[in-house]
Amino acid sequence: MESPGSSGFDMSKMSTAEKLLAGGSILLLIDSFLPWQSVGIADILSVSANMWGGSGAFFGLITGLLAIALIVVGVLSMTGTMANMNMGTMTADKLVGWLGAGVFVFGILKFIFALTESPAWGAFLGLILLVAIGYGAWQQLQATGGMTMGGGMGTGMSGGDTMGGPPPSAPPPSAPPPTAPPPSGGMPPSDTTPGV
Repeated sequence: MESPGSSGFDMSKMSTAEKLLAGGSILLLIDSFLPWQSVGIADILSVSANMWGGSGAFFGLITGLLAIALIVVGVLSMTGTMANMNMGTMTADKLVGWLGAGVFVFGILKFIFALTESPAWGAFLGLILLVAIGYGAWQQLQATGGMTMGGGMGTGMSGGDTMGGPPPSAPPPSAPPPTAPPPSGGMPPSDTTPGV
């Protein structure tokens, strides 16, 4: 039984993005061992390759390792274990979002390689999971301040300052207020004094 002050894992506190990233990466890891490519040889022998092998094996390997890292960091983040870690300007939520984006990018590259040579049903299931992970990563990054790696590097795709650009300048000064018109009802005053 947990004490009232402990910080345990509570699935009801997870956002939709976190649920997509956690569930999608776990299911993708399971799917990675199913056939992504299958080649029949002379109607007798069928050879298959999973996400970790076959065409584009490098991208499959990176996808699998990033999925494992996403699961580990996600669990550590949701249990509050990463709260005391010093990661500079990078938050745990933003790290989870970037890991999810990496899984999506490398997974899509692996799918394209698998698609070029005898794709199997595991690759298409993987594509559905990759789209869910990609959407979750995009939502997670938007919720944590946009597509930046850290706080001091600009706002990237979300607008504002960008890396390498000139520093922001002050707004232009406002125009001076208009001067009051001359008094009405006669001629303007002259420099001559009467009676001289």
